Amino acid sequence: MIHAEPAEMTRLAQGQGFLSLRGLTRRYDHFTAVDDLNLDVAKGELVAFLGPSGCGKTTSLRMIAGLVPASSGHIVVDGRDLTGVAPYKRDMGLVFQSYALFPHMDIARNVAFGLEMRKVPKAEAAQRVKEAIAMVRLTGREHHRPAQLSGGQQQRVALARALVVRPSILLLDEPLSNLDAKLRDEMRTEIRDIQKRLGITAIFVTHDQMEALTICDKVVVMNHGRLEQVGTPHEIYEHPKTAFVAGFVGRINRLSGRASGGVAQVAGITVSAPGFEGDVDVMVRPHRMVLSTGPAPADAGLHQLSGTVTRATFAGDILEYEVEAAGTLLKTEASTRGGEALLAPGTPVTLSWRPQDTFVYAAS
Repeated sequence: MIHAEPAEMTRLAQGQGFLSLRGLTRRYDHFTAVDDLNLDVAKGELVAFLGPSGCGKTTSLRMIAGLVPASSGHIVVDGRDLTGVAPYKRDMGLVFQSYALFPHMDIARNVAFGLEMRKVPKAEAAQRVKEAIAMVRLTGREHHRPAQLSGGQQQRVALARALVVRPSILLLDEPLSNLDAKLRDEMRTEIRDIQKRLGITAIFVTHDQMEALTICDKVVVMNHGRLEQVGTPHEIYEHPKTAFVAGFVGRINRLSGRASGGVAQVAGITVSAPGFEGDVDVMVRPHRMVLSTGPAPADAGLHQLSGTVTRATFAGDILEYEVEAAGTLLKTEASTRGGEALLAPGTPVTLSWRPQDTFVYAAS
């Protein structure tokens, strides 16, 4: 859990975001799905709620939308407390994983549905539907039904339907989970482009770290209903505050060590560990470990471990290795430039990495 400084606590209490969550909590009998969530989202930001299944990210989004009542806490949008306000009065657009399109309606009617419910005049509604369909590049398919569209096109319709009502906040609940890898790449880029062009505030729920890191301004990492860390994608990846964040956002190698006097001993290596005493976990990302068949230069200032290759895999743009070192299996990877031969299992190697690429946490 993040411990805020006094000034930060004052800011949190006052709330300075376009969307502010204060002590947001959801309990189910003896189970707490979301526990005391405090967060500020600035106007125009795209924020990812990232975490494993069951971490509380979707429950948080559904509380913001009003689909799930909060057990305690507050949801404030542009200075207005929406806690307890009915969903249709919250001025929010929702895009679900399942698309939730009406199969008996054509695309234009699906997109227009929210405007009809809001009793927008027909001429204005028709113009807004036309603009929304053009925005998601489906002009010419207005009279197709959902079954006649691909999965990516159906998701575009769901996005157009959410945007056509011109919501103050766009909520996206794992909207790309049902698409194949290529379509996911295309759609997340489109969503980001549209969000930036409109300047709309958006919450994007995902368990996919790549989605969170590549398209969002801010990432909210959750675990067991609690907030682990909030920061930019760079901060989350390069400066994880907890072992959970380090392990969930990106791949990680873990070594056991013991800390005392500001340093930790792990497999004969001394690493900086200020503030730690006792058992620690020392972590390094695989792509920050350099594999070589000889030792690194002694004056390079690198941490080094000797080991043996146990597995080698060609994965197209990278070579992946498993190396047995210090009594554990460590992973490393290297970019391919063409013509490289995979090292055979049993090859002695050295793993080296920079001290600044080392993360240290209290042992879990």
